[in-house]
Amino acid sequence: MKSIQSRVMWGVALAALALGSTASRAAVFTVPKDGALIGHDQVVHSKASDTLLGIARKYSVGYWEIQSANPHVHVWLPGQGTPVVIPGRFILPPVPRKGIVINLPAHRLFYFPRAHGHDQPIVITYPAGTGIKGFVTPVGVTRIIRKVPHPVWIPTKHILEYHAKMGDPIPKIYPAGPNNPMGEWALETALSHGEIYIHGTNNPMAIGMSVSHGCVRLYPEDIAALFPVVPVGTPVNVVNDPILATLQDGQLYLAISPPVDSGNVPAKPDYGVISKVIDQAIGNAVVAIDWNRVRSIAVHATGMPELIGVEADTTPANAQPPQGEQITSDPGSSGRASGGRAGA
Repeated sequence: MKSIQSRVMWGVALAALALGSTASRAAVFTVPKDGALIGHDQVVHSKASDTLLGIARKYSVGYWEIQSANPHVHVWLPGQGTPVVIPGRFILPPVPRKGIVINLPAHRLFYFPRAHGHDQPIVITYPAGTGIKGFVTPVGVTRIIRKVPHPVWIPTKHILEYHAKMGDPIPKIYPAGPNNPMGEWALETALSHGEIYIHGTNNPMAIGMSVSHGCVRLYPEDIAALFPVVPVGTPVNVVNDPILATLQDGQLYLAISPPVDSGNVPAKPDYGVISKVIDQAIGNAVVAIDWNRVRSIAVHATGMPELIGVEADTTPANAQPPQGEQITSDPGSSGRASGGRAGA
């Protein structure tokens, strides 16, 4: 793992240094062999001069992520010494772990560099801005077909008409430079006949929201780090998975995000769909589930993974422990055990 992590992180560092930008704080994790939970949350304390969005950018967290994790903290004036939760745990979408994976409701991009030899696979993750209602980023499997430094943005006819109708006409061409909404670096995909890019932004405060015309936006320092290490031909998988669950190390986790086009407003819980996702995560295991916790997660839909169950000990009651070991009691949970089925 050290060799591949070193290669990737050196690429990230050199890109940031060469461009004179703030170094990317993207999180790098070992890909779990079993389960899909990565990362860890942390708590920092704000300074008097901080804003919540400034803290979010410092730790490579998006707008809605930091706001959902800290609903009672003022966005512009968090204050001296205020505890701020940095949401750093994520559940990987249930798709092949290769190339770039973008989960729209979570507003997250995951990059899985190709492992070499016996190197342990890793994943690098960044917060992302995605398409607004009416321009929702299309889902599908595609690839990077071109890398464009200092792009020029030529809005489509549909985009021009939309802004004119909204009373906010925009230019027919944006030259490269600080006023270009695409930022300094762009990765072109084959989605929508090449109209969907992964690129930077001239509005970093909006990263982690639905704000684009379909493209995927990253913080300037994050796209500067990603651009040089992603080769042309890299697979890209854009998914729409607002409900994610994983059973890892005997613990069951659930994360629910608002629908991608809802403006971060939680949807009315569909416990049939939630139950199906949990069932798929459990498989044939027997798990004690806290359904009150499930309901709370579904109602609030913060996107943060939370513990909802513990795998049951199915060792026969009369079985003897190995010599020198002791049997410990099951921590239990409020709720019933579920073996494969987990209906709410």
